[in-house]
Amino acid sequence: MKIAIPTADYAPIEGGIGSVSLHLARELSALGHTVTVIAPWFPDMEEHDARESYDVVRFKGYRWGWFRFFPMLLKSRALIRQADLVMGINISYGAVMAWLLRRPYVAFGYAYEFLKFKKMPLASSVLRRVYNRARRVIAISHYTAYELGEFGVDSERVSVIFPGAPTARAVTEAEIAEIKKELVLGDGPLVLAVGRLIPRKGHAALVKAFVPVLEKYPDARLVCVGRGPSSADAARAAQESGVRDALRLPGRMSNRQIAALYTLCDVFALPTGEDANGQVEGFGLVFAEAGAYGKPVVAGRSGGVVDAVQDGVTGRVVDPTDVNEISVAIQYFLDRPATAQKMGGAGKLRVETELNWTVFARKLMEQVGTVS
Repeated sequence: MKIAIPTADYAPIEGGIGSVSLHLARELSALGHTVTVIAPWFPDMEEHDARESYDVVRFKGYRWGWFRFFPMLLKSRALIRQADLVMGINISYGAVMAWLLRRPYVAFGYAYEFLKFKKMPLASSVLRRVYNRARRVIAISHYTAYELGEFGVDSERVSVIFPGAPTARAVTEAEIAEIKKELVLGDGPLVLAVGRLIPRKGHAALVKAFVPVLEKYPDARLVCVGRGPSSADAARAAQESGVRDALRLPGRMSNRQIAALYTLCDVFALPTGEDANGQVEGFGLVFAEAGAYGKPVVAGRSGGVVDAVQDGVTGRVVDPTDVNEISVAIQYFLDRPATAQKMGGAGKLRVETELNWTVFARKLMEQVGTVS
């Protein structure tokens, strides 16, 4: 089958939707489909694209905001018309294009990308029509499926398929030693957070929750990998809370370095919540990624996170506004290494059997054709 994936989110763009685009393209290609990705142009991506088993066509104009739709459409139009199926990774871009060009398509629902249009009647009407003309609508969590229904999408067209994590990368002792030296981590407990530093990810609350952790484990360290506007808030919270020396904010790191940190950490913690605009986690891919490395997680109760983390089985789900609850959950795992290992193992098993991109792609293709 010829499959076109026009997307506004793809490597090197970071984030959950970009991960869906990249890994879905790889898995569909591995299943024997002829895949073409139409993605934003960025310099020095030729080598990356050449390594993939499918074609990547780049369009310029990503930084034009909503107007990027037009150069994207120009690059995508012929490929969409030639495709047997279009993956509408972004409802406002690829799915709209497939709808306009009257080609069969699958639409995706995450959360905020359609919820932000609720108070815009014309845009909401168009997107509802696009969703309801899709061959299938893929919701990444039960929360997202519920919100799609509230938005006006026919529930009979919606399938909940959890996204997942790639296989854990093997890490050498030398790589462990290198990251410990680079970040001056020492040999104490390590708590890791990976994700964009934006308000709803809860980094400031996590830093404050680390105060009681340090009282019990003075040599513990907190590493928050990622970039974003909340970096300053996290640093300020660390200064005010007296945990500045225990916090590491390394910014963006390579996949190799992040793999080393996942391998090294004792607990993965990210108290995700809701921001001022009502944006929440549609699922929480990083929790599955931590599971791939066999790590227990502490997650904020937000949107679809309850599907990503099985409370009491693969980790603890906490109130993201309750600093004490976050701290207690982290200490729960540090105090009980055997329990941490057991829950981390349960998370790893879940990734191996359910929360992975191979399962995601196969379940998606099984759903194609069930709605005409």
